[in-house]
Amino acid sequence: MNVAAAQKTPANADSEEAPLNLEIDTQMTPDQIPVVRLKGEIDLHTCAELRDTLRDLIERERYQIIINLAEVPYLDSAALGVLVDAVRRVREHEGGISLVSTTPFVRRAFEITRLVKIFQLFDDDEAALTEARTHMQPA
Repeated sequence: MNVAAAQKTPANADSEEAPLNLEIDTQMTPDQIPVVRLKGEIDLHTCAELRDTLRDLIERERYQIIINLAEVPYLDSAALGVLVDAVRRVREHEGGISLVSTTPFVRRAFEITRLVKIFQLFDDDEAALTEARTHMQPA
């Protein structure tokens, strides 16, 4: 994937407890679709940074967002709430959030909560990007 810009933020960077870290790496494709790669557990203690990242993207009018969850072994209801809030916000602008490479535990969380009905799940970034490009608003 071609990358125009990258931003890497460790959530809880000031925390002394390493297990609470969530790494967030946001890359923009040349056509300005953000791909957010997450690494670590997303829970009540780490989801604030994800919420801030997604809100920042939405405030910058990025309404098609790809979130890669390949390195997220666990997420809780707080994390699901952050994602639901973000998808609600982008849908106000005819956008969407695509989730990529969910681990079995994470996929099961989306299935049990029936959130698979509001998020598109993809096996890889390219499939998600292809779909997102079909829904992009003309500039």
